[in-house]
Amino acid sequence: MRQQQQKLRSEILNDFEKNKPRVSELNILSRRHLARVCEIIRNDGWLNEAALKHEGFSALLFLISSNKATDLQQQIFTLLVEATKKVEIPKPMLAEVADSIRLGYGQPQIFGTQATRRGDVIYILPMLNDARVDDWRKAYELPPLADEIRALERQNLLPVLRSQKLSAQAKPNSSDVATTAQLGITDTDTEIKVETNVVALNVRILAPKGASVPPNLSKEDFIVTEDGVQQDISYFSNASAPFDLVLVLDFSGSTADKQNLIKGAAKQLVEVARPEDRIAVVSFGDKIATESPLTSDKAALLDRIAKINADGASPVWDALAYTFTNVLKPEPGRRSAIVFMTDGEDTSSKITFADEMEEVRHHDSLVYSVFINTTHAEPSDRDYAGKLTAKLEGTLRMLADETGGQFYAAKQLKDLNGIYEQIVQDIGNIYSVGYEPKNDQRDRGWRAIEVRIKDRPDITAKTRRGYYAN
Repeated sequence: MRQQQQKLRSEILNDFEKNKPRVSELNILSRRHLARVCEIIRNDGWLNEAALKHEGFSALLFLISSNKATDLQQQIFTLLVEATKKVEIPKPMLAEVADSIRLGYGQPQIFGTQATRRGDVIYILPMLNDARVDDWRKAYELPPLADEIRALERQNLLPVLRSQKLSAQAKPNSSDVATTAQLGITDTDTEIKVETNVVALNVRILAPKGASVPPNLSKEDFIVTEDGVQQDISYFSNASAPFDLVLVLDFSGSTADKQNLIKGAAKQLVEVARPEDRIAVVSFGDKIATESPLTSDKAALLDRIAKINADGASPVWDALAYTFTNVLKPEPGRRSAIVFMTDGEDTSSKITFADEMEEVRHHDSLVYSVFINTTHAEPSDRDYAGKLTAKLEGTLRMLADETGGQFYAAKQLKDLNGIYEQIVQDIGNIYSVGYEPKNDQRDRGWRAIEVRIKDRPDITAKTRRGYYAN
């Protein structure tokens, strides 16, 4: 049975897109095999390694853990817990089965062992408590979640994200499946912190190519929905408010032959900035450094950019996290954005892309990603370099989309012609909109946001995709 499942699984993974329809075939086969295992256990009791010998016992564990038949897994879960206490089953396997059962019954997983692929992204499925997950993983002899995420990225050459935790939609009678109590762990971090009652949005207004953005929009022109429910706008500001703009520049070793491009692009953006806007500069290589704090002194900014001298490792995501923590300080009456110029190839960050995506979801700053292609390949190429390029470009595109910003790609300076003016123009067409959610539950769930302009389907209102109701 194990060989049959492994063969089919291997065929699917070797060419996922071609063999995607066979996933259901694998699930049916796995369920049939596990049903047979459960029948044997009901008749003969738990079968340990002494009874089955090493190869047979290994096959038994494979059939139990490599399965989506969560109702059958739940039938024998208590036996698995007891076998783990007797050191007959490895703790990591019990953690995987527990997560599988919980997800099957509509509950968030505990250990973060379960992931799924949707399109060209791998998602870690929703978790019970992100803050405690590494403690629980350590107790069950699993590596930190960040290590597992990096391994998934390397193996698949795809971005990995954490799924947004939605409000619970558990199946009936599911509260007692694979519980933390059964697993000997506690989830005491249940306090929910209410950060604010007002959801603040920076909304960019975009017109079709060749058309102009309508001037002087009013509060009545905006329609804001949260999870499909229209909201009442309680705060509104026009597009004239000043902006704080941070240039985050990649000077790691992988961009060595593109650093003149990066400096040139940064200088041009400074030169076209509006007088009322402030700009800061952050560089990263072996070190992450604030080259200039927020200032409107263009001459000083140009001088600091010219003098940047960095090289070495590539802490792409740490650099972005550093910017949010150390450079962008929220001030009343000022909006904020980041222009992130990088090849996206992270080699030394302590955090992962998935971690940074979670961070940007807690901020209202726009991110403009400028992808500096250093692989000399196209995302459409099917070799290793092409797949890597697609992954790097994809991460930066998702980052911009998540925040309501924009993605740009460049191989040489001329590819960026007009981008600086476009970014400044975008900043000039941003409105601040706020509302108090009609859904007042603070369950840490994800709330999806959409903004439209009334009676103008040709006009795009772009903002962050949502927020967590903390």
